[in-house]
Amino acid sequence: MKPRVIIFCLLLSVFYATSVFAQEIIEPKEVKATITNIQDQETDGKHFYNFEAKNSLGEVFKVDTTASFPDGLYIKLKKGDNVRLRIVENPDGTQTTFFDDKVRTSSLAVLFFIFAAVAIAIGFFRGLFSLIGLAFTLFVLFWFLFPQILAGRDPVLMTVLASSIILLVNIHLSHGLRMRTFFAFLGTVSGLFLVVLFSYIFTNFSSLSGLGNEESLLLLWEVETIKDPVALFIAAIILGTVGVLDDVAVTQSEVVEEIKTANPNLKRRELFFRAMRVGQHHIASTVNTLVLVYAGAALPMFLLFFSSSSDVGTFLNNQGVAEEFVRTMVGTIALMLTVPLGTAFATIPRGLQVKKSVDSSSKER
Repeated sequence: MKPRVIIFCLLLSVFYATSVFAQEIIEPKEVKATITNIQDQETDGKHFYNFEAKNSLGEVFKVDTTASFPDGLYIKLKKGDNVRLRIVENPDGTQTTFFDDKVRTSSLAVLFFIFAAVAIAIGFFRGLFSLIGLAFTLFVLFWFLFPQILAGRDPVLMTVLASSIILLVNIHLSHGLRMRTFFAFLGTVSGLFLVVLFSYIFTNFSSLSGLGNEESLLLLWEVETIKDPVALFIAAIILGTVGVLDDVAVTQSEVVEEIKTANPNLKRRELFFRAMRVGQHHIASTVNTLVLVYAGAALPMFLLFFSSSSDVGTFLNNQGVAEEFVRTMVGTIALMLTVPLGTAFATIPRGLQVKKSVDSSSKER
C-alpha cells in the first residue's frame, strides 16, 4: 500500500473519531429542575452561583456558573427557582451540567392574564374579541408563516398572505361585520401593498443585504432553507407595519362614520376633507410613535454603533443602523399614505348611499 494512501486513511480515521467525539460533546440534553440549595458569591458586583437542582424524576444536578459565565450572571437566582439546565455527556461517561436559563413562563402567564383582564375591563366585548383576534394572529404566525418561511417559501409572499388573512379576520372580528369595516380592510390592504412596494424600492436603493444584525447572519448559517436575507428583511418590514396600518385605517373609518352621523347631509367630498383633518392629527402623533418604537427596539444596537462612530454620518452608514432607518421610513411613508387611502375607502359607502337615494327618488317620480 502506498504511503499516501496510508496517510489518507489515518487522517480519515482521525477525522471520523474527532467528529464522533465532537458530536457527543456538542449535542447536550436539556432538563427542567428546581433549585434546592444555592450559594451566591459576589465579586466586584458580579454574581457567581454554585447550586443543586432536582428535576421531577428526583435526579440531582450540581451546577457551578463560574466557568460558563466568567462575567457573572445578570439575573438573580434563589432557592425554589425553576431553571433550565444543559447536560453534556463526556466521553468518559461522566456528565457536566451547565446553567442555561431561568424558567420564566409562569411570570409571562401572569402578565398575559393582567393584559387580558385590562383589555376586557376597558373594552368589554370589543376587548374580548380583540383577544380572540390576538390568538388567531399567533396561530397564523406560529402554524403558518414561520413554518412556511423555514420550509423555503418566499418570505415576502408568505408574509403578505399571512398579513392579509390576519387583517381580514381581526378587523371584522374587532369592529363587526359591517360595510364600513370591509372598506376599512380594503384601506389597510392598500397600505400593505404600499409597504411592499416601498420596501423593495428603498432596500435596493440603499444597497442593503439584510444581514445588518447577528441574528440574520446566524439564521442564514444555521438554516439551509433561508437563502434570501433581503426578502426576509422586507418581510420583517411588512409584518412590523401591518398593525399600525390596521389602527390608522379603522380609526379613519370610525371618524367618517361619526361625522356622517353628526351631519347626514354632508356630501362625500366634504366628508372626506373633514375626516382628513382628524387624520392629519393622527399622522402627527403616530409617526412619532412609530419612530420611537423602532428606536426602542434597536436601542442596544444604536448605542453600540454610536459609541464607536466618529460622527453621525458614520453612524447612519452602518448597515445595521441603515436597515432600521429604512424600516422606519418605509413604514412611516406607507402609514401617511394609508390615511387618505383609508379615508377615501371609508367614504365609499356614503357615495353608494347617496347614489341609492338618487335612484329611489328617480323611480318615485
